Amino acid sequence: FKKACLDLDRLLATVQDEKAKTLRKDLRSGVKEYKQQGGFSIAFVGQYSAGKSTIISALTGQRNIRIDTDIATDETTAYSWNGVRVIDTPGLFTDREDHDEITYRAINESDLLVFCLTHMLFDNITVSNFKKLAYDKGYGWKMLLVVNKMSAEAGETDEKIASYQKSLADALAPHDLSDFQVCFIDAKDFCEGVDDDEAFLQEISQFDTFTAALNSFVSRRASFSKLDTPIRIVLRVVDDAEKLLLPSDTEDAMYQEILRQLSRRVEQERNRLRTKVQGIQLQVAASILNEGNMLAQA
Repeated sequence: FKKACLDLDRLLATVQDEKAKTLRKDLRSGVKEYKQQGGFSIAFVGQYSAGKSTIISALTGQRNIRIDTDIATDETTAYSWNGVRVIDTPGLFTDREDHDEITYRAINESDLLVFCLTHMLFDNITVSNFKKLAYDKGYGWKMLLVVNKMSAEAGETDEKIASYQKSLADALAPHDLSDFQVCFIDAKDFCEGVDDDEAFLQEISQFDTFTAALNSFVSRRASFSKLDTPIRIVLRVVDDAEKLLLPSDTEDAMYQEILRQLSRRVEQERNRLRTKVQGIQLQVAASILNEGNMLAQA
């Protein structure tokens, strides 16, 4: 990894362009800043009205976090929870390119992601971008999915959750909802329950299930994520460098970009298929071994 970074730095040094100098600076500072931050980070991302700030307020106990029914967060802010940096981000997919850029940078530099939805679940724009983030960009394994504002819709909790799970599964098809751990909560109810010492509100909010799931998620994914994040930081520089080094002709540049994306997609699908086949091989080998043991005992 260090050798690849040095090779990229040398390549950018040969390009007589101010953008190349900026990219070299980003390359050198990106991983360094990530290491200096230390600890572990989780970015809360998703729809602008999904209550990300409220969830973080419920999680950390801080009530001075800006919360609004409109687009309240316009920059990233870090808070501390159990020694983990939790990062509040602007909402995605709101036609605010500056917000999307800030959030995608936070996604790129964070170790895990909590993707937040409301009880309205996915719309066409959100589900398309979610799939792109989870599958095309490969973040799916480091994402926890949260459906917030459960109390905004009437009905029995178990029935609502069953209905939401079916809707989510249909929206993600042909992918599988079981790829993600999903929590169903109401962060506002939890905050009010804690502030007013109302045990009933705390219970129906189901926020404790989210806290437990998040702790488990961190313990299972932490080590791998700490290896993955620095690579993603450098890959962002690689993407920008590729655009810089493409032919100046617009049509050629567009062709090269499409070809690059297709090549990566094919490689991702190839790796996914390889992993699936290896899993089947291991299952078959285990079955054969088990059958052999049974025959030996007989």
